[in-house]
Amino acid sequence: MTPLADMIPAMSDTDLKALRANAVRLSETGSPAQMTAAAEILPLIDTDLERRAAAPSTTVKKPRAPAKKKVVPATGHQTALPDKAA
Repeated sequence: MTPLADMIPAMSDTDLKALRANAVRLSETGSPAQMTAAAEILPLIDTDLERRAAAPSTTVKKPRAPAKKKVVPATGHQTALPDKAA
């Protein structure tokens, strides 16, 4: 197995989709060596994507914090500094 194939299970979904898009592109327009490598890796990528889609979602939703109350900003004399002469 190629070193790239060993890394597939550890890749994030986004990285795996990008790898698949690159492999498809290289299988059509790459050099002969790139076409061969892409043809070998595409079935492995597709298998892992199918496995991930079939697996139940493990993300846990965190409860949202309650909304903060809006505070009216202080205006006028409330924000003025005390006069040193007074």
